[in-house]
Amino acid sequence: MRALAQDEERVAFWRRHTVSGIVLCEVMPAIIAVRTVMTDVPHEGLVLGLAAAVAGPAPLLALLPVDRLVRHPRGRLFFDVWEAVGIALVIAFCLLDGGAGSPYTLFLFVLLAHAALAYPPAGVALAGTGILLGYLGLGLRVGGVPADEVLVGTLALVVATGTCAFASANHQRAYQRTAAYARQVGLLAERDGLTGALNHRTFHVRLRAEAASTTAERPLSLLLVDVDEFKTVNDTLGHLAGDAVLRSVGETLSGLTRAGDAVGRLGGDEFALLLPGAGLPEATAIADRLVTEVRIAAAPWSATVSVGAATVTYTDPVGLLAAADTAVYHAKHTGRDRACTPPVSSDRIGAVAPDGPRSGMLASSGR
Repeated sequence: MRALAQDEERVAFWRRHTVSGIVLCEVMPAIIAVRTVMTDVPHEGLVLGLAAAVAGPAPLLALLPVDRLVRHPRGRLFFDVWEAVGIALVIAFCLLDGGAGSPYTLFLFVLLAHAALAYPPAGVALAGTGILLGYLGLGLRVGGVPADEVLVGTLALVVATGTCAFASANHQRAYQRTAAYARQVGLLAERDGLTGALNHRTFHVRLRAEAASTTAERPLSLLLVDVDEFKTVNDTLGHLAGDAVLRSVGETLSGLTRAGDAVGRLGGDEFALLLPGAGLPEATAIADRLVTEVRIAAAPWSATVSVGAATVTYTDPVGLLAAADTAVYHAKHTGRDRACTPPVSSDRIGAVAPDGPRSGMLASSGR
């Protein structure tokens, strides 16, 4: 059994649907009460009492925790029971009013239409079956209604059930298409279309959020990645090759992520990898792997990357970016195709040699 709603829009729909159900619980008993008072009908007191018993407590349904109900896998049981009770009450009013010939049987079509607005086709078919059985029970148990009229009423309910189930299927498909489109639009608003990485705005939102929870026990590391001589790749091999290089870098970054990490494309040939909970040793190890793996993956275009790694142990997203940017600058100006950390002083600039061990690596930029 699945929850009735998986997103806020669907939850809002069920809130509105619940309100419409409450309105029906008020309107239909009111119609019955007005007819009972204006005409000479049997069981007048019982009919009025039952109408009051339905309409009186109906507003209390507005207090239902609809949000929790529709998100819970078994929450739909409440709405199934509500639908079944509604059908039973309409059948009861029809019995008190003479059976299948009562005009209140028209309310059965109202309940069927109401179900079709919210339930999937199977749910509509189930509700229609309950309504049909109730109507047949009226026609068979209470005399005075010609068999041909009962047959026509039964066939009309069968056709109405089929029509409502078809309408429900159309509604479900339309909603699913709209929801998929909304998800796609949301994804495009957050992601770079070429590489699938977070775009500039979304990445910086994530950076600020992670920085806010940074402590000495949970450091925050950042890798800034710059494609070496990217303009030359574009000028000599063409923009399609340039796009292929960017996709390759994005895929390599994604392949190095851990749970909770975030890859972003900051613009042009600049990428970033956010590493919550990683200290500088772990960040530099990932940076080394990144340099090596990009060199291999982008070999057809002779493309490489320069990487700057930095770490903070306190809330300072601006400082972290500045430190990583300084590290990228040093990587660029000490030979490219390597990873660096920020220098502590001008005489302690360290870099990762492309094919050799790290020498003179710097301490964390955190204070």
